[in-house]
Amino acid sequence: MAPLHSLISRFMRSLTVKFTVMTALLMIVTAAILMVIENRSDRREHEAMLIERAGLKAQLLALNVSEDITSDDRVRLQARVAQIVDRADINLAFIADARRRMLVHSNPANADATGLATDPLVVMAIGSGETRTEIRGSQVHVAAPVYSSAGRLTGVVYTESPMDELRAAARAAFQRHTLTAIAALLILLPIAGALVFFSLRPIGHLIEAARTASSKSLDVRINVKTGDELEVLANAFNRMLSRIDSNLKRIHRLAYVDMVTELPNRERFRKEVERVTRKAVEDNTSGAVMFLDLDRFKRVNDSLGIGEGDRLLEMVARRLRESARGFDLAKGGQGEPSMVARLGGDEFTLLIPHIDNSADIARFAQQIIGAISRPFDVSGHQVFLGISVGVAVFPQDGAEPESLLRHADLAMAHAKQSGGNAVHFFEQSMNQSAFERLVLENELRDAVKKNQLTVFYQPKVRMNDGVIAGSEALVRWNHPTSGLLSPGHFIDAAEESGLIVEIGDWVMRAACEQAADWASHGLRLPVAVNVSAMQFERPGFADNVLEILEQTGLSPELLEIELTESTAMRDPQRVIDQIQPLRDRGVKFAIDDFGTGHSSLSYLTRMPFDVFKIDQSFVRSMSRDPHSRAVVDTILALARALKLKTVAEGVETSEQLAALREEGATLAQGYLFSKPVPADEFESYARASIADEISVASA
Repeated sequence: MAPLHSLISRFMRSLTVKFTVMTALLMIVTAAILMVIENRSDRREHEAMLIERAGLKAQLLALNVSEDITSDDRVRLQARVAQIVDRADINLAFIADARRRMLVHSNPANADATGLATDPLVVMAIGSGETRTEIRGSQVHVAAPVYSSAGRLTGVVYTESPMDELRAAARAAFQRHTLTAIAALLILLPIAGALVFFSLRPIGHLIEAARTASSKSLDVRINVKTGDELEVLANAFNRMLSRIDSNLKRIHRLAYVDMVTELPNRERFRKEVERVTRKAVEDNTSGAVMFLDLDRFKRVNDSLGIGEGDRLLEMVARRLRESARGFDLAKGGQGEPSMVARLGGDEFTLLIPHIDNSADIARFAQQIIGAISRPFDVSGHQVFLGISVGVAVFPQDGAEPESLLRHADLAMAHAKQSGGNAVHFFEQSMNQSAFERLVLENELRDAVKKNQLTVFYQPKVRMNDGVIAGSEALVRWNHPTSGLLSPGHFIDAAEESGLIVEIGDWVMRAACEQAADWASHGLRLPVAVNVSAMQFERPGFADNVLEILEQTGLSPELLEIELTESTAMRDPQRVIDQIQPLRDRGVKFAIDDFGTGHSSLSYLTRMPFDVFKIDQSFVRSMSRDPHSRAVVDTILALARALKLKTVAEGVETSEQLAALREEGATLAQGYLFSKPVPADEFESYARASIADEISVASA
C-alpha cells in the first residue's frame, strides 16, 4: 500500500497531471449529471406516452361498447374485453354500468371479488364524465366513461396496463447514454490533456528559469507570449529577477566597496588577504600588509566640513592607487596587483601579494609618504597632510587577516607616536606592549569598580608669605601588586578606554566632599580639580558639576576647575558657553599648562578664566634657559594685564621661588613646599600653615 501511495504522490507532483485529472473528474461528473437528467427526461416522456396510449385504448374501447351496454349484450361485451386483454400491453379490463355495477370482467372468476367497480378512479370518471388515469406501482390504471349515441353516460371502461416497456426503454436509454459518455471521454480526455500540457508549458519555462536563477545566474529571462495571466506572470518574473540581480549587485557593492572612495572596504580586503596569505603559505612566498593612517586629517575635516573631507579622502585614495600601480609596474607588472582599501575614517590598508625583500616595502612606504605629503587642492584651499605607515609581513608576522591587520595597526601606532609621517615594521615587542596596555585597561576597570583609587592633595601657597592658599586634587591608584601609582602610569590608558570620564567624575566628587568636610571644620580652602577634554566636552558637564556641588554641600567659590590650554583653545566659543553657567555660580576656572599650547590672543581676552597655571617645564628651566625665563615673564605680564592670578607649577628650589616672586607670580606649587599627600596629611600641613600665619600676625 505504501509503494502505491508513494507512486501516486510522485505522479501527482506534475501540475499537468493534476489539471488533467481534475478535467477528467469534471467531465465525468458533468457526464453523469447529464445522464441522470437525460434519463429522467426520457422516463417522463415514456411514462407520458404510456399513459396517453393506455388512455386512448380505454377510450377506444368505450366508444365501441356504448351500444352493447345500452342493449345489455354481455356476450359481446365479454368478447370485446377478452379481445383487448389478449394484447400484451393490457393486463386487466372490465366494464361497469353508470351505477357502477360490474357487467363484464377480463377474468370472470375474480369479477365479484375485486370490487373494482367501486375503485376511486371509476367513481371519479363517472362523476366527472371524463377519462381518469393513475399510475399505481408498475401499472397504469385508466377509467374512461362510456356515452350513448344520445350523449347519455351509460357506463365506464376500466383497464390496467403494465409499465414493462417503460423499464426496458429506461435501461436502453441508460446503456445508450453510458456508451456515449465513455466514447466522449475517450475522445475528449486526450484532447483535454494535450490542451492542459500546452497551456501549462510556460510554467515549465518558469520553473526552469527559477532553477537556473537559484543555482547559476540571474541574467536568465523568460519569453512567454500567451496573452494571458501566464504572460503577465512571466513578465513579473523577469522584472523580479532583474530587480533581484540589481539589488544583489548593490548589496555586494555595499558589502565590499567603500562608498566614499570607491575602494574595497574592510570585508573585501579581509577576504583578499585570507586568499593571498593561504597561497603564500602554499607557495612558500612572502607578501605584506600596510596599515595607513592620515595625520592631521581630523583637524582638516573639522575645518572644511564633512563634504570637503570626503573629497579629500577621494584624492588620497587616488594617490594611493597611483602609488600602488607604480609599484606594480616597477616590479615588471607580473603577478597579482596590489590592492588599496579603506577601512573607515582616515584609515587605509594596502595588500602587496608578493615581495622579494623588506627594503622594497620600505622604499614603497616612503613613496607613499611623499605622495601624501604633496599639497591637496580642496575648494581653492591648499591642504597638507601626513601619513603614518605600519607594515606587517606575511607569513612571518601572521597568516590570518585579523592578526596581520592588528600587527600592522600596532606598527602604525608606533609610527604615529614617533611624530607621524613615518613608516614602522611590526616587531613582537609591540605585541607585548599592546598586551600590557590591554591588561592595564582591564585592571583599571577593576580599580574603578573596587574603589582602589584615592585622591592626594598638593598645597598651593602664596608667593609673598608662603601661607597655604588652596590645593590641587591629584588621583592615585592603589594597585594590588604594584603599590601606589601616579597618573602618569595609567591616565593614557584611561583616556584610550574612555574610563577617564568616570575617573574624572569620581575625583571631582571625592575632592568636593573632602573640601566641604574641611570647610565644616573651619579649614576653608579652595580645591582645584583637573578635567580631561573628554570629560569637559561631554554634554551636560555644567549640570553634572552643579549636581556634585549640591550633593556634597561645597560652596561653588571653593571649587576651581583646571582645563589644559589645548582643550580651552579647541573650540573657544563652545568653552565659553560651557563654563559660563558655572562661573555665574562662583566656580573658578584655570588654564593648566599655560604656554605649551597655541592660544589665540583674540579669544584669550574673552575667555572667562581666573587663573593661568605656568607649566612646570618653564619653571624648572627658567634659571638656566633664558627662553624659558622669557616665556614665564611674558605669561606673568599677560596675567597682570588681564588681572588674572597665576600659579607656578613645579617649584622645587628657592632660586625659582625668588625669581617668580620677583616677577609677580601669585601662587606657587611644588616639592619645595610639599609633594601630593593624603587628605589627613594635607589637613595637618594646612592647619600648621594657618597657625603659623596667625602667630606671626599676633607677634
